[in-house]
Amino acid sequence: MGSMNTNIEGRIGFSDLAPEEQSRLEQIVSREVRPVLLTKGGDVIELPKALNDLLVTVVGAMKRKEAVFLMHESETFTTQAAANFLGVSRQYLVRLLEAGKIPFHTAGTHRRVLFKDLAQYRAERSKGRKAILDRMTETLVEADLYDRAVPREREEPG
Repeated sequence: MGSMNTNIEGRIGFSDLAPEEQSRLEQIVSREVRPVLLTKGGDVIELPKALNDLLVTVVGAMKRKEAVFLMHESETFTTQAAANFLGVSRQYLVRLLEAGKIPFHTAGTHRRVLFKDLAQYRAERSKGRKAILDRMTETLVEADLYDRAVPREREEPG
């Protein structure tokens, strides 16, 4: 058995488990029946669905040779780290903060953003984008254009 590194950063890397352990874990968590926890006293507790789903995510990331970071929702981000998380520029993030779109606090003269607030903003942004795409699809269906290929004219370089 390999040893899993436990560190304060909450990082779990693909090299923290041996390949055979990863394979066995993947087989176990991908079944319909959830794994169980066995206490020292011999009690068997079925792994709650939320924890099983998290374990499936971690094992999938390890299979793709990706590291996973677990953090508390109260973890604070700098404006640059928050911008990186959202995939936007730091300047754009600062405008979002100043417009009141994402809550923040200051540490001295520096703005700090809670992870939970970033995650909530990202989820709301995704929901808004999905609603826009749904409306566009409805419009195309109503116009009977949804399943038609629309040719694009391209100019040939001259």
